[in-house]
Amino acid sequence: MRAHARAAGVLAHTIDFPGTRRLAGSVAEVGEIVGGRACVVVRPRTPPPWPAILFVNGATPDGQAHSGVRRFMTSMARAGYVVLLPDLPGIASGELSSRTLAAAVECAAGGADAAETRAGRIGIVGVSIGGTLALLVAAVPELAPRISVVVAIAPFTDLEKVMMLATTGMYRGSGRPEPYPVPPSLAVGLARSLVAALPSTPDVLALGFALERLDPLSPDPLRTLRESPCRSLGPDASTVQALLLNRDPSRFADLYAALPEDVRRAVAMLSPVRSAARMTAPVEIATAPRDKYFPLAESLALQRVGPHVRITVTSALAHATPRMSLGNLVALVQLEGFFARSLSAAS
Repeated sequence: MRAHARAAGVLAHTIDFPGTRRLAGSVAEVGEIVGGRACVVVRPRTPPPWPAILFVNGATPDGQAHSGVRRFMTSMARAGYVVLLPDLPGIASGELSSRTLAAAVECAAGGADAAETRAGRIGIVGVSIGGTLALLVAAVPELAPRISVVVAIAPFTDLEKVMMLATTGMYRGSGRPEPYPVPPSLAVGLARSLVAALPSTPDVLALGFALERLDPLSPDPLRTLRESPCRSLGPDASTVQALLLNRDPSRFADLYAALPEDVRRAVAMLSPVRSAARMTAPVEIATAPRDKYFPLAESLALQRVGPHVRITVTSALAHATPRMSLGNLVALVQLEGFFARSLSAAS
């Protein structure tokens, strides 16, 4: 009953349910360095030690300042958890790279090592691409035994399949590719992630600069690059650009095979479905029946290979954001149960 009461409070405050905003000022936020990374830290009013949570936000222009993220942190601190929100390279713009993962691992280890952390363990909560990163951190061998729980909301688990989805609008599950429309901004984050896997040569830097100028909110962010592609690129950057500009699903496999080996190795490393067997903590995933970014099949694929993966499919989620609808109480009960299990494991 206590876990469900805490979960209901966290959920209500996170979605800004009427009457909960006045509680937002009951805990204090401070900026600190944790594991060598700049973090926002929110602590409970009770004496330590506390169960610890590392929260990883998704791609959002607001980054750490996102109002929903801050409400979630405040509600978790009021429930008795110390919450760390790191400033991870690239994550706010949708970039997932080896440096993003390394920074998250450093922060998680630093949080677990803190004297105020209970039992030297830490839970990891992430939304969208942050959920994918949470899964990757939990599979790092030296850190896995210290993870209390992984909570991922609407993550992806196979970057190769998401690359095809973002560039062609087609998703290959267990059978033939099928249409799955996604927001155009997904292609921009993917593009920046792939370029981050290349060596920093002058031509790669030129391609990266072109991607930085793209508008993720435009109807076709890659149109400018498609109409005026970067010239004089070396072979590695050329193969990446060719894949990014391709819209024909029948060509994707050949274009992917032509990518540099280092890039394909990075794609595998950043796909939680490849490392799920190394996760020892319980994994709680929540996603909508048809998420606007990542198909449900992404989570189901992880469940097939991960030893402790539980999936909650609920229409109370709009991608990574809980939504209140009294007309769909069953969905709200599902989401509340997801939070209750997650909080109990993190404790």
